[in-house]
Formats: sequence, C-alpha cells, structure tokens
Amino acid sequence: MARLSTVLLALLPLTFMALLLALPLGRTLAEGGVNLGVWRDPYFLGRLGWTLGQALGTAAVALAVSGPLAYLLSRWNVPGRGAFLRFLLLPFVTPTLVAVLGLTALLGPQGWITRLLGLDLSDGPGLLLLGNLFFNLPVMIRLAHAGFARVPPHLIGAARSLGASGWKAVWTVALPLALPGLAAGFILVFLYSALSFGLPLTLGGERYSTLEVEIYTMTAYQLRLPEASALIVGQLLLTGAATWAYVALTRGGAGVAAGRGLPRARGRTRALIWILMGGVSLICFAPLLAVVARSVLASGGPSFSAWQAVLGNFETWTLVGNTLRFGVLALIGAVTLGGLHAFAAWRARGPVSRVLDGLSLLPLMVSPVSLAVGYLLAYPALSATLPMLIGAYTLLGMPLVTRSLLPALRALPPRTLEAARTLGAGGWTVWRTVTFPLTLPALRGGAALALATVLGEFGATLVLTRPEWATLSTGLYDRLGRPGERNLTEACALATLLLALAVLAFTLLDGGEGEVT
Repeated sequence: MARLSTVLLALLPLTFMALLLALPLGRTLAEGGVNLGVWRDPYFLGRLGWTLGQALGTAAVALAVSGPLAYLLSRWNVPGRGAFLRFLLLPFVTPTLVAVLGLTALLGPQGWITRLLGLDLSDGPGLLLLGNLFFNLPVMIRLAHAGFARVPPHLIGAARSLGASGWKAVWTVALPLALPGLAAGFILVFLYSALSFGLPLTLGGERYSTLEVEIYTMTAYQLRLPEASALIVGQLLLTGAATWAYVALTRGGAGVAAGRGLPRARGRTRALIWILMGGVSLICFAPLLAVVARSVLASGGPSFSAWQAVLGNFETWTLVGNTLRFGVLALIGAVTLGGLHAFAAWRARGPVSRVLDGLSLLPLMVSPVSLAVGYLLAYPALSATLPMLIGAYTLLGMPLVTRSLLPALRALPPRTLEAARTLGAGGWTVWRTVTFPLTLPALRGGAALALATVLGEFGATLVLTRPEWATLSTGLYDRLGRPGERNLTEACALATLLLALAVLAFTLLDGGEGEVT
C-alpha cells in the first residue's frame, strides 16, 4: 500500500517532467542528429575550457571567502549577524538583468567606480566573474554555515583542551566534519556558474561566451541543431555528474542554525567578522543600490523623469500585469508538482528515494533555451500558446519547491508522527495536524524562491513569448538594447520595479520563517 501511494504521488510530477523536459530535449537532440564533430573544433573546445574555468574559478573564490566567514558566524555572535544571514537571500530573488544593470552602473565603461578609480572591467571577464559571485557567494555562505553549524562545539573544545591551537582545531576537527556542506556548496556554485545564461549573454560578449550562450545562438539564430545537440549532450554529462554528487552530499542535511546562545565575538575576531561581512555585502548589495540610485540620477543630477515616463506609460502596466499573472499561474503548478515530488521522495526508501531525489534537479541541469526550442519542435501546435509558456515557468520553479521541502520532511521527528498514529490519528489527520504545520515554513520558502525566480526569468521567454505577452524582464532587455542615456535610466527604473516585485513576493510568501539550503 505504501509503495502504491508513493507511485501515485510521483506519477504526476514525473509525467510532467517527461512531457516538458525529456520529450522536448529528446526532440531537440533527434532533430538532424548529434554532430559530435563539433568537439574537435578548437573554437568550441575553447568555449568549453572557458565555461569550466570561469565556473571553477568562481567556486574557488566563493569557497575561499565563504569558508572562514561561515565558520566564524557559526561559532560567534556579532551585532547584525542575523540580519546579514537573512539579507543574503536577496541575491536569490534578484532577476539576472537587475544584477547586470547594477554591475554596469558601477564598473561599466561609464560606471561610477570606473570614473572614480579608472578601473574599467568591461573589456575583460571581470564583470562576468563578479556577477557570478553576486549570485553565488550567498549560496556558498549558507551551505558552508549549515555545515559548520552541525559540528558539536564540545569536539572543538576537546581538541583545544588537548593542546591544539584555535586554527589547528578548526583544521583537524571542524573542517573534516563540515566538508560535505563545503563540497556541496562548491558543486552548486560550479553548476550555477556553468549553466548561467543571462550573465554571459549580456556581460561576456563574443569573446567570453559560455556553452549556454553558444547553444542559444546556434538554436535560436543559426538553426545549427546538430552542433547545438552535441553541446547539449556534453553539458548534460558534465552537469549530471555534478548533480548526483551534490545530491549524495546533501542527503539528510539540515537548514541554517539560528545562532541562539553563541558567545559574543570580541577584539580581533569581531573585527575580522565585520571585515568579511563588509566585503561580501559590497559584492552582493552594492549592485542593487546602484540600480536604484541610477534610476533617479541623470547626467545633470537627480531627476525623476525616468520614473514619470515609466509609470505614465500604459505599456509598463501591461508588463507588470503579465509578469504577475504568469508568475502566479506558474507558482500554483510549481507548488503542486514540486510538493508531490518531495513527498514521494520522502516516503520512498533506498535507491528509489535517491533516484527521485536526483530527478528533482533535472530541470536545473538543462538549458531553458534548449528546452524552449524543443517545445517548438515537439509541440508545434502549442508553440505560441500561453499553456506552453506557463509550463516552462512551472518546470523552472518545481525543483526549488522540492529542494526546500524535502529536507524539512526528512527532518521530521519520527516519534512525533508515531505518537500521532498511536493516539488514533489516520494518515490524513497526521498530515493535516503534524506534517503540514511542521513543514509549512519550508514550503513557503520554496514557493517564495520559485515565484521570485519566475518573475525575473527571460531565457525561455525570449523564444516562446509573443509581443503581447512581454514581461518586465523582456521589456527591460529590450530597453538595454537601445542606445542613449534616457533608455538606460528607464531600464534602471524598470529594474527597480522588477526587484521590488520579487522582494515583495518573496517577503509575503516566505514570511521570514523559511530557510533555503
């Protein structure tokens, strides 16, 4: 009976992924065959090398910065610690194009820091790497912090009592025990950087384009599907191996500890924590402040003309309406399907549970652009319909709900569930009175991430959308392609509006309770 219920729970999300992921991807790969000869081309080998290099470099820098900070925050309390960890969620909900605008406003050809220090990063990979760090430093810090927070303090104390110095105790005791969390963070940052689309498309240029951008160019513009299929296959092999390693490392992991009862840091320790927190804050929050400031600053000084033009334009409210409408519809699908997937993986046992766990990450492993082209090939009659667009958005949000809810389900105290059954509660009653209340914060956190991510998505939209379905992301992308200071300032106003919507949606859904690891 338990096996049958698990199968029924998994049936709907797995069928959805088969129709919206496996079939379109297979259709793309089958169209014209797979030209593996592309991997003998020095140009594409160079694109592969750059993709791996920038992803590994980003992960290494993120680990070097986040590891010491995460350990210190897991052992010491300083003023602002809780707010800092909470605000680290902000880059998660920031649409890619907002980050692009912020980095450009600071370090682009006419950026404020560029003009102040003469440091122009627009001709090299600097902006792209900073963009990767903007999104991925919080990922690394939160996973590393969760790993160190699970190290029992008395073990470090025992090492100190045996004569080990503070850093030797960290190196020989805390680090080995926290290594799974650190490794999981490294792998996740590598995956996110390797599969990033918006950042290399807008900041990398032709010289620093990644495999993801090459796939988009070949499928959307050049129609070189055999070559693109070969790139997709190589990318899937790489991300598949990394994803399975991530799943193995994070099974049974817990969320970020709240930090109650930690001793207060003093002296050099407190100064070091604040310095590291300040550096991370500069990378993660300065681009957002720059976007907001740029929307009210013109070359002649403060001006609200961009906001007047944006808010007084009927097109803007159409963009807002489409963004919210598509986001809410996709959220309903993502919560339903992602929740069912999480429950199925939780109820399953052994290899079945591990397989379902790994399958939940499949949507994050595949290029949205490749899937969008696959939709056009597999479902030509639905290619310009709203259900297909909402389906693509739902597929994007599903894994975020599953990855948030599943650890919470696995952390449920078995004795509590058994006690409820012993008192005569049936399966539905146990779920309604025990399981659902205890996992609701995680579900809300996953739903908040899913909605905020969908609000800023534009990769699949570039392929699937109609002009009348334009969202804030596509409207912003359109303005970025137009020359002139006025268009740039209006783009920053739209970006601020999009960021405000994402933050508002996240705050209303998450409610300050959910934790995402």
